[in-house]
Amino acid sequence: MSQMLQLDALVMAMACLSTTQTDLGGGLMVPPSLENASSSSCPVSALSGLTTRMQSLHNEIASVKEQIGSLQEQLVDLRRAGSAPVVGLASPNALASRFLDIEPQLLANGGAVAAPTTPANCLKQQHGVVRIRPRSNVEPFFVFCDQKVRNGGWTMVVNRYDGSEDFNRKWADYQIGFGPLTTEFFIGLDKLHQITSSDNYELLVQLQNRKQELRYGIYDHFSIGSELEQYRLNVLGNFQGDAADALSEHTGKKFSTHDRDNDESEQNCAVQQSGAFWYGASCNLSNPFGLYQRLLERDVDGFKGILWRGFLDGPKGSLKIVRMMVRPRAIS
Repeated sequence: MSQMLQLDALVMAMACLSTTQTDLGGGLMVPPSLENASSSSCPVSALSGLTTRMQSLHNEIASVKEQIGSLQEQLVDLRRAGSAPVVGLASPNALASRFLDIEPQLLANGGAVAAPTTPANCLKQQHGVVRIRPRSNVEPFFVFCDQKVRNGGWTMVVNRYDGSEDFNRKWADYQIGFGPLTTEFFIGLDKLHQITSSDNYELLVQLQNRKQELRYGIYDHFSIGSELEQYRLNVLGNFQGDAADALSEHTGKKFSTHDRDNDESEQNCAVQQSGAFWYGASCNLSNPFGLYQRLLERDVDGFKGILWRGFLDGPKGSLKIVRMMVRPRAIS
């Protein structure tokens, strides 16, 4: 039991220390660094004793974050190979890897361990990493819950803001998901289908260009199909926002990657645009999973950058920030 308590403390401390976000205005929250914690969203037991030791723990925490990212990649490979990881509690690395596979338990008053619960979504959960189970017949998994934008309750699907994660990936990667939940990542098509098919969900898209101009778009209904449907963009509801409705043109399209060409074009759009998306007959539309432009003085050409039609059309350039989140839709 003492090992589990130590593990709980590590999980909560890691979540608290890696979920701070910076408000760029217009409701757009982006995590430029992971160095500071938000005590208002974290239980006192998780932060007790850490405040005065924050600086000395910084390097160690950064190292553990890197290990978690590496372990997530290894987990992808293990799942692809059909084997299950074997994890012990003998080392910090083992504790970090358990972060991916166990449900955090919060310490109640008096030192007792509260009974674990698995919520179906991010509504009324903490801001940061949370384990959810959208349906009773699926295995629970970790997501990043955003409680700071538009009244909260959002499950992060895509987060891109510094180019640290490569989005020009194969079908298997997009199917499972990739990237650490506290930095740049994609949730995975399997998980996105499980989430959006479990209830009526809405979609929020947040964008920023290199001039720091912010745009957003909300679709009041969003759902994708299963693997058998090639994760088709099945449902896209009414649009509101100032980012331009660039997603409706992709409704009804199957998801494509460079090694799984499901688009309606004679060309392979994923190869053409160095990304992956619900491409249709034309490759030159939106491309939010395109190449990130780290060097702003060098324009990415050929519609290969991160594009959103009506805000940044291409063929040159790339958006700086793209975030997509889903939330159960309030039924009036």
